[in-house]
Amino acid sequence: MHTLTKLMAAIGLLLINACGSNEPTADTSGPDYGISYDIHISGGTIVDGSGEAAYMADLLVSGDKIAYIGAVDASKLNTAQTLDASGKVVSPGFIDAHSHGDPLQADNDMLRNFLRQGITTVVLGQDGTNPGYFPSGGPERDINSFNSWIDLVNAGGTGPNVATLVGHGTIRRLSGGGEKDKVTAEDQAKMEQLIVDAMAAGAYGLNTGLEYVPGRYADTEEMAGLAKVVDAHDGLISSHVRNEDDDIVHQSIAELIDQGKYARVNASHIKVVYGKTRSQGDAVLAQIREARAAGIDITADVYPYLASFGDMSYLYPEWAKREFEFNDAAANRREEFEEFLRAKIIRRNGPGAILISNGEYAGKTLAEIVAITGKRPEEQIIDFGHNGPATAHFIMTKETQDAFITAPDVSISTDGSPTMRHPRSFGSFPKVIEEYVVRDKVLSLELAINKMTGQTANIFDIQTRGLLKKGYGADILIMDLANVKANTTWTDIYAEPTGFDYVIVNGRVTDTAVKSSEPTYGRVLLKTKGD
Repeated sequence: MHTLTKLMAAIGLLLINACGSNEPTADTSGPDYGISYDIHISGGTIVDGSGEAAYMADLLVSGDKIAYIGAVDASKLNTAQTLDASGKVVSPGFIDAHSHGDPLQADNDMLRNFLRQGITTVVLGQDGTNPGYFPSGGPERDINSFNSWIDLVNAGGTGPNVATLVGHGTIRRLSGGGEKDKVTAEDQAKMEQLIVDAMAAGAYGLNTGLEYVPGRYADTEEMAGLAKVVDAHDGLISSHVRNEDDDIVHQSIAELIDQGKYARVNASHIKVVYGKTRSQGDAVLAQIREARAAGIDITADVYPYLASFGDMSYLYPEWAKREFEFNDAAANRREEFEEFLRAKIIRRNGPGAILISNGEYAGKTLAEIVAITGKRPEEQIIDFGHNGPATAHFIMTKETQDAFITAPDVSISTDGSPTMRHPRSFGSFPKVIEEYVVRDKVLSLELAINKMTGQTANIFDIQTRGLLKKGYGADILIMDLANVKANTTWTDIYAEPTGFDYVIVNGRVTDTAVKSSEPTYGRVLLKTKGD
């Protein structure tokens, strides 16, 4: 069972081991020279994902499992493939705490964008949605749809392994709750049953998008009922909280803490919108740690970029969020709507801080677009139509976000996808190593790797990933630390990271190249199987 005690012990160990005080955990019994191994990784520096100090050792892989870590006499060894890791770092494959995409979609390229930055497991199903439901014939739940998706992914292939949460917004729509201000008891019962179905199929818990339609209409009673069901199946609630603005974020975290009375909870892509100081980030961390000390099992993840990504609905007033409300406001409350948008645009750093990411104006800011169209910014936003195009919003500062990125108890995520025009989709994990470990030296390598591997596995209870440990899944990176670079920028979003010499998924060296025709070796991880 996953308990608060287990989490606190892990974080306590992390804080101690970041100083390098623990002994290596290599196997001292020696390998079995009477058998053949599939991969021998020789001469590397092992950073095992636990936060413990790095050490020198060889690593042997048999099938899809780690068979041995320690000293090896190569002259006695029978192995199919030897990878020289001399002068390199050997770590667990990274686990992305918050990912988007679906390996079944052709334009997602088997999620290889994640592999290229060292990610060997992604957690899909975020912000209230999930890819695992294909309801046929209307809103009725399809008990087999999640299982069907799992079978299709495993048959069709995926680059990284996939762990999945079930989406609150998805099941709200499937249950008939949809965009209702208040779900009925029947709607609630159907949602709860959908959670049971998904977790029986292998989902790791529930995700919520309380800033979005329809999640924003969920009340305390609805969420408490769902949380109890999640906990009954030893799952997690990972939440895009209701509002991340500097004057409301504490209230939103408090709401998540209330859900934490019933189930484990995680604050997705934690941030302080409009934050300007380090102390604002520290205050949110203090709120989380105080709740944890009081017995709430709460964690968080963060991505290392200063722009969020979504659509134009972030700018709308509460009375224009749903499509029918937007259409009514555009037709009958236009002056009031535009006045609200003008103030919102100013608060969100102006039209130059809103970057359009798809459609006719992809790559242009709102300021650049209105210079072309001759419209006022607020007028242009309404004329885009409901939700508008995909959009990046530059609304965070490094001073505030660094509090989360460097925190020992906040894991790393991308919040990216194979098709999202945002550098986080392609460079989040190498960026942390390049800037925070190597350049600025504000994170030890051991701590950074823990935040990307063992800590994330612990949060989601992915039991056989995240550590270099005998018997664990052989998801392994060999990286040239000095050459680990994100490369992606806002002017070259699709640039490929460097420094990951080998990416091994389930015991197989993987080709990470764009549109590669080589096989992929990822699969769907199932909580019910203890993957």
